Amino acid sequence: MDMLKKPPYSLFFAFILSLFLSSAGYAEQAPAQDILEYLNGVQGMEAEELDNPPDGYRYILIRYEQPVDHDNPAMGTFKQRMVLLHKSAEAPMVLATNGYNISVSTYRYNLTKVLNASQLKIEHRYFAESRPDPLDWQYLTIKQAATDHHRIVQAIRPFYSGKWISRGASKGGMTAMYHRRFFPNDVDGTVANVAPQSFGRLDPRYVTFQEEVGPRACRETLKRYQREVLKRRETMKAYIQTYAAENGLEFNLEGGLDRVLDLTIGELYFQFYQYGDLENCKDIPAKDASDQELFDFMLAWGPLTFVTDSGLEQYEAYFYQAITQLGYPRLLTSHLRNLLMYDPNDYSAYVSEWPTQPFDHRAMWDIAGFAAMKSTNVIMVYGDIDPWTAAAFFIPDSNRRGTRTFMVKGGNHGSDILTLNERDKSRAYSMLEDWTGVAPQDPPLMLRSLSISKDSALELEEEGLQRRPL
Repeated sequence: MDMLKKPPYSLFFAFILSLFLSSAGYAEQAPAQDILEYLNGVQGMEAEELDNPPDGYRYILIRYEQPVDHDNPAMGTFKQRMVLLHKSAEAPMVLATNGYNISVSTYRYNLTKVLNASQLKIEHRYFAESRPDPLDWQYLTIKQAATDHHRIVQAIRPFYSGKWISRGASKGGMTAMYHRRFFPNDVDGTVANVAPQSFGRLDPRYVTFQEEVGPRACRETLKRYQREVLKRRETMKAYIQTYAAENGLEFNLEGGLDRVLDLTIGELYFQFYQYGDLENCKDIPAKDASDQELFDFMLAWGPLTFVTDSGLEQYEAYFYQAITQLGYPRLLTSHLRNLLMYDPNDYSAYVSEWPTQPFDHRAMWDIAGFAAMKSTNVIMVYGDIDPWTAAAFFIPDSNRRGTRTFMVKGGNHGSDILTLNERDKSRAYSMLEDWTGVAPQDPPLMLRSLSISKDSALELEEEGLQRRPL
């Protein structure tokens, strides 16, 4: 953790220079220089080459000094963490805007594989290592984060002559679109998977979606399951306590295990469709199932481990953003009302202190206006059973603007370009070729990551969290 400090004058001038370069364009020719040497020559950047890269790549860990407040660099700095998989200066670059923390790994996203591209994966400000110290939440905004990404592009893109495509899934896709809103020319195109746009706290569109998703019989069976768990409250609390002791977990949430149970079961319905498949409907325990069967299903599909002390601390930054700018869904809980002790829609459980500022309604409407009327070269992908699709971005299909939204039939929150049907995938690949000059190719089946399931490694790598919305 880097202590807050005054930035050197060189950082300030580098910041001013980056703003000038944003309107000056990029060098067409990559410099005849080694990538590691280049990165370490950037003011405020530290790069370290790591072992065991994928074949044909170099594997580099980067930390880049960023202003806490881009409008006032004198406020101090923090170091933002990135992982670069460098293929060549001429190959396309996939700019992976992760909305949370990142893992330091050689994982390549499907888009990277499809384009045989280099990949730059970025940790979001205020997560994991990329945190100012002390934390001042007022600087955790979509514009500050977009400017982080802008400075990174300005610093690294001059080395590369290939085209740049940003990508992200869920909150990472949202982050990619926010970056495009404030700096639309930083990249040549964007692929945003399952990215929602909520309008306010407790956006009601999600309830409408949850009431209609999938077969009615499955919805009713899932609701009966939720009610049965809550009817066995004391037994389920005992199971949670035993599970915590066996796995070294701590639950010190205000309201105790009653609140832990209510939050977990209240959100389970949403997560079942978010991460599941309609085939999973047959696995929902019956009303007369054993206590162990009820608990095992809750463990598989509910966010139980997220409301541990460590889980809440790790993702407090997301909830701060949701409460102040991003918005969040209203969960379908009306059928549980007489059995709940705590409201699963009460987000005060997820932050150590409720933000003092009111919700900024202008932020998402501004993004929505850009997406609908001004965005260019954007592919959006959604799954039709994923509850986050209730708040899908509205971007009209336009050949002139190079924009199209694709829907994956039966797709969940793991929907991406490789889960599209062959016709839609062909259209998407044609768009990518127009943007990059590179003909996309399907990766070998063994290298594909196609969906997020209840225990998928992709989910942990892609989102950086443990089966949690966004």
